[in-house]
Amino acid sequence: MRKLLAGVLIVLCVATVTDFSVAAYAEYRYSRALRAASDLDFDPEVTITGFPFIVQATGDDYEQIGITARGTDLGNGRRGDLRSRLSGVHRIGGDWVITESTQLRVDKVTGSLKIDSVNLGRFLGIEDLTVTTPAPEDKAGGGGPGDGILTSDKGIVLTGTVNLPDKGNSGHTTAPPREKVSVSADLSVRDGALRIDATSLYSGSADHVESDVTDAEVPFVLAQFSQTLPVLPLPWSLRAVSAASQGSDVVVDGEAKPLVVTAQDFLPGS
Repeated sequence: MRKLLAGVLIVLCVATVTDFSVAAYAEYRYSRALRAASDLDFDPEVTITGFPFIVQATGDDYEQIGITARGTDLGNGRRGDLRSRLSGVHRIGGDWVITESTQLRVDKVTGSLKIDSVNLGRFLGIEDLTVTTPAPEDKAGGGGPGDGILTSDKGIVLTGTVNLPDKGNSGHTTAPPREKVSVSADLSVRDGALRIDATSLYSGSADHVESDVTDAEVPFVLAQFSQTLPVLPLPWSLRAVSAASQGSDVVVDGEAKPLVVTAQDFLPGS
């Protein structure tokens, strides 16, 4: 009996290792197909969930596929992370390995673009920009480890060094005065583009800097943080519908929908 149990355990272990190895190979091949089809600079991270994988692959159905393309080129030296989740994936013909031309019918496709503080600063022309998501003011102990990554679309804190108004020294060639400030800002999406509206100087409990900006200078300062970015790419050409901060990043989310896609549709026109 012990020999029989030992034999069964060995078979199960071998089968499990084999299944994970085959899944890892399939993830690698799909990653390479996405990179080649979309002309990405790096191999995207691909995770195919569900066990056993071999049963899914032979049955042409996958529970879920996650994709993260880090460092995607957004133009002019700016980069972001494209993320997508495919839920209820049905392979339409072809081999079990997903290639550039393999068609996938997907019940639900989600996609987003994450921009970190450095790259958001490049869009705004503020080289030292940082993004902070404050904890809710009405929650005792808010912002602790139990809250995870804080997210919000209103009242986020942007900190950076900007110009102050020229006080009439037009006859001089010296650079305009500059000041590091923290402002409160709201995020939204307008016509598919990320919109940032700085509403006031920030003076709350989150990390920020105190500044000597006068009331008369505030509108000039806020205008430098307020901008509508160009329409940026989302996976599978999804339409951007919302935006929010996530910790020190800003994330633009697309509208989830069912789609039929190939790897060539991940980042068309690239």
